[in-house]
Amino acid sequence: MKLFRARSAVALVAATSFLLAGCAATTTEATSTTASCDGVEVVVNFGILDGTNSSQCIEITGSSAKAIDVVHDAGFSTEGTATYGDAIVCRVNGLPSPTEPVVVEGQAEFTESCADMPPAYAYWALWQKSSDAASWDYAQAGLGDLTVKKGESLGLVFTTGDSTPTPVVE
Repeated sequence: MKLFRARSAVALVAATSFLLAGCAATTTEATSTTASCDGVEVVVNFGILDGTNSSQCIEITGSSAKAIDVVHDAGFSTEGTATYGDAIVCRVNGLPSPTEPVVVEGQAEFTESCADMPPAYAYWALWQKSSDAASWDYAQAGLGDLTVKKGESLGLVFTTGDSTPTPVVE
């Protein structure tokens, strides 16, 4: 039974890492977003949270960088969960607040503790796309393990309700 629980926990982390939302040192620099980004475009949409949406191109040294480093170099702080670390994004720039309730229509209010998995109706979704012309896809790894390449885009969207919107460039 313990083996089943351990395998279930590993499967849960793997599945939620790509549904929700660094090792190599990189040098990055923020530049304004244009139609084409020679680095990695970082898009953050706060949804119902009181944050400022952003889209910017982050230049990287080399051909790839850890996603968490690129997001931090774009000026965003992130916090993972106690259980899953940086595999799950719990907060971006301190949001959702650890002291103020999150209100999602049709759901019970809650205050995000970042102890475990966020609720399925209010979480940070991690998105990735391979080029300007590509479609957004759920990231296949958590922010702490994901590597992005020049020309790719990385998106964090605070998602509420039953559907998960893709990132919107502001």
